[in-house]
Amino acid sequence: MKTKNLSIFSGGLIAGIVLGAVIGCLSWRSPKLVVREPAVPGEAKLEYTPPPPPSFSVELLSKYIPILSTLIRPKVEKITDDIYVAMGYALGNVTMVITDEGLVIIDTTESEEAAQKVLKDFRKITDKPIRYIIYTHFHPDHIRGTKVFYSEGVQIIATREFLNWINGQDPELGNQHFHRSLDFLGGVVEPDYAFSLPVQSPYLGGGKIPEVIMPTITFDENYSFTLGGKRFELIHTRGETEDHLAVWIPDERALDVGDLYYMSFPCLSGLMLEARPVHGWINSLSRFIEMKPDYLLLGHTKTLKGADLVQEHLKNYREAIKYMHDETVRAINAGKTVDEAVAQIKLPEPLANLPYLKGLYCRVDWAVRGLYHDYTGWYDGKGTSLNPLPSRYRSREIVALAGGADKILARAIELQKQGEYQLSAELCDIVIAANPKDKLAHTIKAYSLQYLAFGSNNLLCIGSYRSAYSVEMKAAANAQ
Repeated sequence: MKTKNLSIFSGGLIAGIVLGAVIGCLSWRSPKLVVREPAVPGEAKLEYTPPPPPSFSVELLSKYIPILSTLIRPKVEKITDDIYVAMGYALGNVTMVITDEGLVIIDTTESEEAAQKVLKDFRKITDKPIRYIIYTHFHPDHIRGTKVFYSEGVQIIATREFLNWINGQDPELGNQHFHRSLDFLGGVVEPDYAFSLPVQSPYLGGGKIPEVIMPTITFDENYSFTLGGKRFELIHTRGETEDHLAVWIPDERALDVGDLYYMSFPCLSGLMLEARPVHGWINSLSRFIEMKPDYLLLGHTKTLKGADLVQEHLKNYREAIKYMHDETVRAINAGKTVDEAVAQIKLPEPLANLPYLKGLYCRVDWAVRGLYHDYTGWYDGKGTSLNPLPSRYRSREIVALAGGADKILARAIELQKQGEYQLSAELCDIVIAANPKDKLAHTIKAYSLQYLAFGSNNLLCIGSYRSAYSVEMKAAANAQ
């Protein structure tokens, strides 16, 4: 009896302690959360003399002349007796395949102006009618010139997934895909304020949004047809996009892979664009390797010729993508931050030394950042990013602590003179976030961006910096 009473007493004591602890953690009211918007800082009043205009180095230009020449010099290259590729008319290539009963056109560039020039030169080779047009994927530099090649009765082929993007994402985003492409390809957001380039951008979109002529035939995984005795096998090959396809022409041993290979480290994560199906890209390259083509026809850059050369490039390309993916996943699982992963993950030799895996178009660090975002989402685990204040709150506090915009921008000018353009521009961002009407901050940042552009060896960087420069110069011109 005593044992039972002791047990009841002990249980009650423990329950009382737990209840007391819980009550001790409670209060009648939640803690008051104070949200205060700091005052807008005054505009900077410093005197500023912009640095002299930068220039591209001869060393940099000569390094990329062989590749750049294929992007900006119009040329129709004969691949076989029946296959021709138009390059340099626009950003995207156009492939023409001749059969006894007519022509098959693969991709149509981003503009009707470029397409007209391509067709004019194709007509110097053959006057046969166009029977089919094939879209490798929905990106604007492959589909916007179709009207020039199209006539009644022409069949247009794409994957069924193509419709999801053209009817879904593109209209929903207000054609932002097209305008963002203009942005990072140097078409610039504010062309009246852009600095000039030593060569004209191959992108001929010009801010216009041509009509997309919709496919008449769509398929899920495979589709084939024969024209004039020549067989065409279309394969749904995810990679650059979910809707991507490749065209296999077995009689010619020729494979058009669209944007799943080009002479640069691939865009595993596009700038300001949709996520890329990296696993699909790896699988698609494996299929291409098994097919053993003699010719690799591309959406950008020059055709690869010779079975051994094609195999070498495809295998190295696949290995590079798989390595970057697997190493990034390992870093995520090891609990590393994205900045730690970017600092540590590099392509191993000899892949890093291959000219077609250099960062001319896209870069390894962008791939790591993109994969982190795709796999881990937007929250970084630091707590403060769960419900962040607008950036202007923090920036205004920083400007006040620094003693005003002049203090921060004086340091930005000093850094700019020392060649630290990135840090200079980031300090300007603090002042701009605190006061978007600060003319000096926009101006200093613009000139730092210009120097970053001229010091870059990446085409997307140059285009993006140029567009950002134009935005800052316009903001400075309109600042009150």
